[in-house]
Amino acid sequence: MINQEIILSSTQSLQKYFDDDIKASNLEQLKEWLTSEIIKLMMNDMEKLLNILYRIDVNEKKVKEVFAQHNPKLIAPSLAELVIEREMGKAETRIKYRDK
Repeated sequence: MINQEIILSSTQSLQKYFDDDIKASNLEQLKEWLTSEIIKLMMNDMEKLLNILYRIDVNEKKVKEVFAQHNPKLIAPSLAELVIEREMGKAETRIKYRDK
């Protein structure tokens, strides 16, 4: 189970990479918002998207696999999942070591 503190921490962390305010209070809303932002970047500023993925430290091999998909409609949601997975992992680590 994903706790709300991890979602909030991930959301706050992602805020610094995107120009729009994140409007999400749960995991599904976060994924929808992030998918929308990724679509905008794919259409308007691919270089910025790749830079964000690099700065967040999303696994490069997984990113390449996503871009190699045959269905372009799945690219943005798949990238959103990778970003959320990475940010939530970092949030869990921050929370774990903050409490020690």
